[in-house]
Amino acid sequence: MSEKRINLLSALSWLALIIAAGVFSALLYKTSPYRLLRPYPFFGAAVAETESGNANGRIIRIPAHAARDGRPFRIDQRPITIGAYLKCVQAGRCAEPHYRGYFEKYVRNPFFRSFPVTYVAVSEAQQYCAAHGGTLPTAAQWEDAAGAQLGCRYPWGDETPSIIYANFDGLYQGLIPSGWLPAGASPLGVLDMGGNVREWVSDTVPNADPQWPDENILKGGGSSDYPNQLEIAAFQVHSGASAGFNRGFRCVYPDNEAGSRK
Repeated sequence: MSEKRINLLSALSWLALIIAAGVFSALLYKTSPYRLLRPYPFFGAAVAETESGNANGRIIRIPAHAARDGRPFRIDQRPITIGAYLKCVQAGRCAEPHYRGYFEKYVRNPFFRSFPVTYVAVSEAQQYCAAHGGTLPTAAQWEDAAGAQLGCRYPWGDETPSIIYANFDGLYQGLIPSGWLPAGASPLGVLDMGGNVREWVSDTVPNADPQWPDENILKGGGSSDYPNQLEIAAFQVHSGASAGFNRGFRCVYPDNEAGSRK
C-alpha cells in the first residue's frame, strides 16, 4: 500500500473520530438532565434570574393559584449545592459545613460541587438563605412548590416512585447531583422534591421530651428512605442542631414578577 493511500486512510480515520465525538457530545448535551438548568421556560414555569451572588442556579416562581395562601413566591429550582454553599463560606457569609472523616471528600473533591450540600444545621441553612435575600421555606410553601395545590400525590404526579423519578431506598447507592432527575420535577418545574436529601423547612414540632427544644420538620425524603416518604404530604422530624449527611435545604424568596422571564 502506498504511503499516500496510508496517509489518506489515516486522515479519514481521524475525520470519522472527530465526527463521532461531535455526535456523541451533541447527544450528551441534548440528553443530559443539566440542560434543564439553563435559563429558559421549564414545564411552563416562569424561570427567574438568580439573586446577585447566588451560584446555585435557577429560581422558580410559584404563582398565586398554586399557593394555598394565594401569595406567589420564588424558590430554588434545586437544593443548594456544595459549590454554591462553599462560595458563601469563602465570602465570609456562611459557616462551614460539618463534613468529617470519610465525608470530607464531598468538600475537598471538586467532582462533588454539584451535589446537594449536607451536614448543615437549620441555623446555618437559615444563614445561607438570609445571605441571598431569602428564608427557609415553610412546610406549606415547600408542599405548594411540589404541586400540593394541583392535586399531586408525589411531586411528579401519581406514578409509583421509580429510579427515573427520584433517588430513594438506596437505588443510587448514595447521593447524586442536585437536580439530576428531570422526570421527577414538580408540575411547576421544581426539581428534587422527592428523594436524594431530606430538606429542612422552618416549621417545628414540640419535642417528645419537653426538656429539649422543639424539633424541625424535614420534607421530601432522602436517598435511603422508603417510597412513602416521597409523598408530598409526608414529613420527618429531627433536631435542627443536628447536621447530617441526609439533610439539605433550599431557599424561598420574595416574589418579584418583574424579574421573571416569560
